Amino acid sequence: MDSAMREWLDMARIDIKNQGEGNDVKISVVKGEHCHIRKAQWFSKGSAGYVLETCENHQVLKLECHGAGELLIRLQGVDRRSPSGTRLPLWVDYTRLAINGKVIFWEMKPQWHNRPYVFTGKVVDGEQIIVEISWSSHGYKGEELAQLLSLWCEGNDLCSPVQKDYACSIVADSWAVLCPAFT
Repeated sequence: MDSAMREWLDMARIDIKNQGEGNDVKISVVKGEHCHIRKAQWFSKGSAGYVLETCENHQVLKLECHGAGELLIRLQGVDRRSPSGTRLPLWVDYTRLAINGKVIFWEMKPQWHNRPYVFTGKVVDGEQIIVEISWSSHGYKGEELAQLLSLWCEGNDLCSPVQKDYACSIVADSWAVLCPAFT
């Protein structure tokens, strides 16, 4: 399997925004060293929006809100596309969300880019919020993973028959029936 695809299967995406004209939010990572945070222009209409991506399965974030508004947190999978432009359904099994110690959910919630879990809450200027998020890699079933690999290989010259066979060899035994479609 392509190394980028393997990384994407383990990656979570968290979008954060303090909604309100001219608002912003400062994000500090308290726990979880490998977290890429970027300001997203498409998500910054009216106020700054940020996208966090990480392969770690637990993050603790400290948010400092600048401006009174509504805090928006979207838990989803990363936005990755096949070489032909098709968005890949990269699922993440979110297992816990807590805001300032209050558990919002503590159960498995599978999400992907086009179906995020959305949390909103009112905030005041200067408010500091601790956000705890946990997740695990999605438990893809054989057919589900076969569909994902098929989309990834769509128009991808890097997806040789050898790589397709390797992808088949690293998943569950149920794949034995599905693998011939990739040769």
